[in-house]
Amino acid sequence: MQLEICASTPVDVALALEAGADRVELCAHWECGGLTPSAAMVRASSVLDIPVRVLIRPRAGHFVYNSSERNLIISEGLDSLEAGAEKIVVGGLTKDGFLDIDLLEGLVNEVGSEYLVWHRSLDLSSDPIVSAKELINAGIFEVLTSGGAPAAGLGLRLIREFSEMGLGVIASGGVRAVDVVKLGEARVSTIHASCRSKSILEIDSPSKELFDQSTHPVDYSKVETLADAIQKWNIDDE
Repeated sequence: MQLEICASTPVDVALALEAGADRVELCAHWECGGLTPSAAMVRASSVLDIPVRVLIRPRAGHFVYNSSERNLIISEGLDSLEAGAEKIVVGGLTKDGFLDIDLLEGLVNEVGSEYLVWHRSLDLSSDPIVSAKELINAGIFEVLTSGGAPAAGLGLRLIREFSEMGLGVIASGGVRAVDVVKLGEARVSTIHASCRSKSILEIDSPSKELFDQSTHPVDYSKVETLADAIQKWNIDDE
């Protein structure tokens, strides 16, 4: 089992690497669930000695995209790979909750299935198993998922089904160190976590209330705790 940390800056990436993460998923605007980072951010992060995957999400909100947004997703994915990303993390749905086949086919044709990971839009699917089969048929074998639950530790049944189908499951959503064993028993390949802490900069300005002074950087100690739990599982599972 590996550990993937959600990072938003090169400093986040460096902290994740130092604390024991195996790779990072890079995104901008973590506070809204993550948006596509700039190509410059991908380049700056990819020079560090850790694999970088990039979230491709052109806007906040739902995962139902129009044709213009689909084209933008494909372009952002290609730009991210050119900038040094190992893979891109992407997804989309129709209004009735099924996979966006137009987006799926466009990504497979333009980007290549080997570079694609389907994100948690799968958790919102009307039929996650049918959607998972469609991904496999398209040549996509990794999914980021909470098993359709508010937290991955509560979605074990579906996570186990995905694993048994041959998917590499990246378990995401409120994962804690105490969840590692049961997620390992469900045969997840990777645990995905944010491991953030809120930081507020105290500035000496009479107008400081005009803007939010808080940031949410990756917390070294949280990453280290989760990495240690995963390492213990890997040793016990041998």
